[in-house]
Amino acid sequence: MPQIRSDNLRSDNVSAVSHAIDRFGEDGTLIVARSGHRLCNPIYFTVPEGYYALVTKFGAEKKFQGKATWPAGIHVKPPWYKVSHLVTKQSFVFNTSIRECKTKDNVSCSIDIALIMRIRGEDPSIHPNDDPEYVRKFVHEVTAEGLAQQIRDSEAEAVRKLTRSVYHTEVFGLRSVSGAELASTISPIIDGVGGSEVPSESVVAVPVPEDETTAPESPNTDPFIGNATNRERTSDGDDIAKEERKDLIGDHDESDKLEAAYATEFGANVTDAMRNRMNAQFMPQGVEILDVIIEKIELPDIIQNQMTKKTLVISKNAEQRMQHKFSMMELAQKEELKALQQSHGERKAEAIEHGKEQVLKQQNKLNMIKAEGQRIVSYIDTENSINNGMIHWKGEHTVQKINLQSKMEVESIKLEAQSRSTKQETDANYEVNVVESKSELESSNLKAKGDALMYNAHGTVAPMIRTLNNHLTEKKRLEVNDCLASNSKVTITGTSGGEAANKMILADAALAKANNSALFKASRSEMISELAVASGKAKVRLVNQ
Repeated sequence: MPQIRSDNLRSDNVSAVSHAIDRFGEDGTLIVARSGHRLCNPIYFTVPEGYYALVTKFGAEKKFQGKATWPAGIHVKPPWYKVSHLVTKQSFVFNTSIRECKTKDNVSCSIDIALIMRIRGEDPSIHPNDDPEYVRKFVHEVTAEGLAQQIRDSEAEAVRKLTRSVYHTEVFGLRSVSGAELASTISPIIDGVGGSEVPSESVVAVPVPEDETTAPESPNTDPFIGNATNRERTSDGDDIAKEERKDLIGDHDESDKLEAAYATEFGANVTDAMRNRMNAQFMPQGVEILDVIIEKIELPDIIQNQMTKKTLVISKNAEQRMQHKFSMMELAQKEELKALQQSHGERKAEAIEHGKEQVLKQQNKLNMIKAEGQRIVSYIDTENSINNGMIHWKGEHTVQKINLQSKMEVESIKLEAQSRSTKQETDANYEVNVVESKSELESSNLKAKGDALMYNAHGTVAPMIRTLNNHLTEKKRLEVNDCLASNSKVTITGTSGGEAANKMILADAALAKANNSALFKASRSEMISELAVASGKAKVRLVNQ
């Protein structure tokens, strides 16, 4: 996420006190918020935590227990009380960029500075020398925009005055350092050790390993750097450390060291001086500068390129010296590698010959062991054959004995089984005969009893059967008469010279008159037929035509 620079301080309106936290969180340049009308709660108002609050009554500021600011929390007041201003308690950052600052040798440079500050409105018991009255003074007299303009002007004056007192080669030394850091940076340079870039204890001499079979060391070989030199070997560790440091960081003039020490000492703690000078100006206005940070210093490109080239020349010389030492070390290592390879080749040949001799000895031992093993195997095979024959003979004898015993047992079991089966068969036949005799006797007795019961039943049922037969006969007779009566094609003739027929005709005539009345619904013929059939004495003959 890119860094957001706060190069302005401002105040703004908020619709309600509850929205102030979001507005302050979203806008890092907002210092003072002016609250809108109090509409939601007519009997109380709230002050959020982390802010100084100014409260008014009908537009006039009211104090809280003699103090200009009101504490955070809920306050029960009439609706004409309202929070007019909220001022943040947090420390805020203000960035400024001072351009075209002239150095002592008239070189233009640009410096970016960041100020960390706060409003001095805390209770004196928490922060000594603070006063809540400073909040009211800041809101109505200083204002956020006025503070930003004053800081720009004050910083520009202080920075231009500072850069005018140094050369462009000293401007990069303008920074804030502690006393311990300043001592550790300047003291080694002044003492001539070479600075804190490469301390002497960090340089470790690494000797090249030598094998006992290699050639003896040449008198011109330095064991600490691994190549031949024309100088005499010294036992002084400081000289070796200086040479190693010279190879690592390069060689430069002694005046460069002194100039660097002077620039560091001169530029150290300039931010503290600027902070003290600005606090003397702004603390009476209710603002305290907590820290001054020099973020960035820029020189013209041509000046920076010159300084870079000077550094690169020193590095180039150091690189060439290191390359020369590397080449010499590589040559010495190649020669040593050849000697080691030759020595290892000779050792390898000796080891091969010794190995062949050992192989022959071990081969002879192996042949002797094989012969002894074959003899033992032959003895074991012969003994196994004899043992197998004995075991086979004993096995056959045992099998024959077992077979004979098995046959004897089988015959004995067969005879015993036959005897038992004959006895059991005889007993079974006897039992069968006894059971059959008893069953025949019982069957004869039951049959006699059944016949007696059947005869008794026939004697009891005979009258009932006769009555049933008579009933069925009468029923059939009625069915026949019913069929004759319902047949219109039947002709009735007399059997005694027409006397019966004459009576029937007279009856029919008599019934013909009565048939006209409503009392008789049946026909004459139906009534005559029913009377004749019902009496059972009709002397007529029915002829079905």
